Amino acid sequence: MRGANLRSKERWAHGLMGMPMTATTPEAAPGGRRLFVSYARPDSEAVQRLVEVLRALHHVPWVDRELESEGGKPWWDRILAEIEACDGIIVVLSPQLFDSVPAEREREYADELGKPPLPVMVEPVTPDILPRELSARQFVDFTRGGPLAGAMLASAVAGLPPAPPLPDPIPKRPDVPSSYLGDLRDRVRAPALSLEEQIHLITELRLRLDLERERQAVVTLLRELQQRRDLCHATWQLLDPLLKDVRGESSEPAPPGDERPAEAGPVSGPATPTHPDQGLVTPTHRPPPPGWYPDPSGRHQLRWFWNGCWTRQASDHGKVVDDPNF
Repeated sequence: MRGANLRSKERWAHGLMGMPMTATTPEAAPGGRRLFVSYARPDSEAVQRLVEVLRALHHVPWVDRELESEGGKPWWDRILAEIEACDGIIVVLSPQLFDSVPAEREREYADELGKPPLPVMVEPVTPDILPRELSARQFVDFTRGGPLAGAMLASAVAGLPPAPPLPDPIPKRPDVPSSYLGDLRDRVRAPALSLEEQIHLITELRLRLDLERERQAVVTLLRELQQRRDLCHATWQLLDPLLKDVRGESSEPAPPGDERPAEAGPVSGPATPTHPDQGLVTPTHRPPPPGWYPDPSGRHQLRWFWNGCWTRQASDHGKVVDDPNF
């Protein structure tokens, strides 16, 4: 009998998975649940399919499709109010979920309120990296869709325990998530940046390039960094090929009004010293400007040249090191 019921659910779910997606939210039927859907923005397409199935099951899922990485207080208040009013929280599992600060705060607040969570996987994730409140729970595999996924989802939602009454007093609401990109923007526009600060910025921005929702903003910040008058040569060497790769270009013009970053010496050619014992070799017999040049000793990629002399400061792959034996 149980097997017949499961087959019946599978046939029914198969029909749900083939239904065309609409923007109409059905009214909650008896036994339907009000569900808050917590997800990362890159998973919007998969979430839309999930929401349609939940609606066809006569539940009322709530998704904030206007959620952005930067926003004002009103949207965050609305999200917290929906969490407080929901019967359970659907946590959409994917690798992108763990990059979303708003989603993390949504889960934490729902946990404080005792809202039962239901993890639904839309992309494969390693169970070992799941948050504490999810790691011990059974999740629904929605990666392939199909009738079995629909039946599992229906059964899992039906099996959610009822949400307890809201605590009295209610826990303090979490603050609006600060914009990580906003912090990076402020650092890119700082009045002065050391070489180490410039390299750290490039490293952090490069990691954000893989996040589709942030990619365009990150490229804009990289271009701003490239235009700085105090950009060091070591930074330029990291930044220039990165922007070329982003745009698929074979060449990159120098910043307007300057042939190369400020305080950056030539990379090669007769004006570049070639060995510490050979002195300075330039057509005018004057030392080149202070800056990073290929290390004449060959021990490092670059070496800082200052006041007509080589210094102990060297750089390898953007990391500044002290070379006392030079």
